[in-house]
Amino acid sequence: MAFYELAILGKATPEIVAELRQQLVDKLAELNFKLDDDVSLFVGDPDGFTPSGERCSAALCFAVDAEHEESVKRLMGRGIPVIPVAVGKGFEGFPASIAALNGMFWDKAGVRTVVMALLECVTLLPRQRRVFISYRRDESTEAALQLYAELSARQFDVFLDTHDIQPGKHFQDMLWQRLCDCDVLLFLDTQKYFDSRWTDAEFGRATWRGIPLVRAAWPSVQLNPRAQLATSVQLDAPDFPAQPGQLSGLAIKRICDSVEDVRTQSVTTRFQLLISTLKASVERGQGKLEGLSLRRSLTVTTPTGKRIAVYPSLGVPTSYTLFDATRGDHAPPSAVVYDDTGVEEQEWKDHMDWISSHVKGAVRLISSYKAGWHFSDWN
Repeated sequence: MAFYELAILGKATPEIVAELRQQLVDKLAELNFKLDDDVSLFVGDPDGFTPSGERCSAALCFAVDAEHEESVKRLMGRGIPVIPVAVGKGFEGFPASIAALNGMFWDKAGVRTVVMALLECVTLLPRQRRVFISYRRDESTEAALQLYAELSARQFDVFLDTHDIQPGKHFQDMLWQRLCDCDVLLFLDTQKYFDSRWTDAEFGRATWRGIPLVRAAWPSVQLNPRAQLATSVQLDAPDFPAQPGQLSGLAIKRICDSVEDVRTQSVTTRFQLLISTLKASVERGQGKLEGLSLRRSLTVTTPTGKRIAVYPSLGVPTSYTLFDATRGDHAPPSAVVYDDTGVEEQEWKDHMDWISSHVKGAVRLISSYKAGWHFSDWN
């Protein structure tokens, strides 16, 4: 049985369907899923799409006739995300209730962006798109600002130290918190990048947490042996055609496209690291970690036979993460498990402690390293 149900609805041409299908095969493989096995794909009129699990379903909706509007509205009424996709002239031919949704233009967005949006809607990729830019201020500030603008335009939540820490906040605590919450570390590998204590530490801690690395390599900069596993985008003199330090539009696109691609791989890498830590902790307490559920939760069975629904959380959990873990069909309390290393910003800790004290009967926030300890006395 497929865990996830996707659909291409409406008047998509055979060529578009073929492109979407191939892109889905490729991106799902990066997530260790298989199309037509773990993930089903329906193609046709909206009337024929009848998913069984609405919380793990999503659809792309190309132009449809008015007679199918009610079928699309029924899907939306069940909470199933529907993304309108316009080809050519725009959304004029869409029924009003569908045209009112925030849609995408096929010719502008392209197949990769459309598929990424679909996977985000079905929860196979996180909705949040986060990237941390690591750079030397005295060598690459102009390029960092250009990349910040372009990645923000692509709907990434971009961390740049000069933009994202409010006055009065503890600078280093906030910086490490944001690093722990990112999907990708984009580092601008200039001549003295690894000579700085802070950029060196950002690189090292991202590596420790299993955060994938994208290296924008400045001309003539040799690859540091520590960065051999990074995805490299090599820059040359023609990539700096304008003012000193500013990148060309093509160079910016190459770097940002690489960030987009690596982000998908990031989910699998970080998920596997988190699960391996969780598994070791549970087994140390003589418990057992069992398989995937419909919503990608796991089940821990304690030595006494108690079964606990566990929701792995990549990055830094929020109050919404806790709420979402209460919505499955399982006995409370469930557990949200995360890697707490480096997640030490005091205001966040105070907030989550306060939330946790009020919802501990329904859901609890647990460090993956201490999970076995907590599950040994789960009442």
